Amino acid sequence: MKKILFPPNKKLGQNFLFDQNFLRKIVASCPITPNTVIIEIGSGYGTLTNQLAKTSCRQIISYEKDKKLFQWLVANNHQKEKITYLHADALLINWSEIRTQHKDDLLVIGNLPYYIANSLIINLLFSYQSFNLGVFLIQKEVAQRWIAKPDKYPGEYSALSVFLNYLTETSLIFGVPSQVFVPPSLVDGALVIVKPHSNINLTKEQLAAFWLFLKNCFRFRRKTLWNNLIGFIGNYHSQWDEYFLHHHYEKNLRPQNLSPAEYWSLFLFWSREKVKKT
Repeated sequence: MKKILFPPNKKLGQNFLFDQNFLRKIVASCPITPNTVIIEIGSGYGTLTNQLAKTSCRQIISYEKDKKLFQWLVANNHQKEKITYLHADALLINWSEIRTQHKDDLLVIGNLPYYIANSLIINLLFSYQSFNLGVFLIQKEVAQRWIAKPDKYPGEYSALSVFLNYLTETSLIFGVPSQVFVPPSLVDGALVIVKPHSNINLTKEQLAAFWLFLKNCFRFRRKTLWNNLIGFIGNYHSQWDEYFLHHHYEKNLRPQNLSPAEYWSLFLFWSREKVKKT
């Protein structure tokens, strides 16, 4: 607590990382080259920022929402040629605009508070072609939800798990115990790497439609997938009968039983049937 100059803002979910060993491990997990531009979410006291500045990266743009911290960071920035601090809300970042400004390898990194982690990754996924790699320190349970699949953390498998793992390759790299944060976190953390697939090319309209489709598929986890589909899609009974029969799906199939690729095929089928009825 001696290292904190300002009282932690609970509304911003502030738990800072000063441990040099873990900071070095995080940086070592990042494939950084002289062409890398780093977008950091949550500067904190600049501990990770300064470690990143020691690498060969071209530039670091670090966003900090806390005004007091931002002002302190600017006043103590001794690497202005490499580090730029911005006072802004990371959830309002226009990722497509950033990609327009920076054609280099774009690495997004951050120690994310629990309350923004899922919202931030969804925003990023809607512009998944705007960044090359994401490296995030998040709550362990959130990390499990991000990497969940039908055969791995099935209880955490959700619409977000499908959306994230269809568009990217997501890996949990290592855990970070709660006591190394300042102040100590209530839960352990985990470092997750998110790498967008280069062979998927979807429009924002397709992404929005797929995301809405997935949320409805998982709307009632205790119901069967069949009942969820019938409940929100409407009068497509015969079409779903044909699809389930063709794919050897039982009608007692649960939402958490299909893979991301299977959900994409399901979505494409529904999209085609929807067009036929219009």
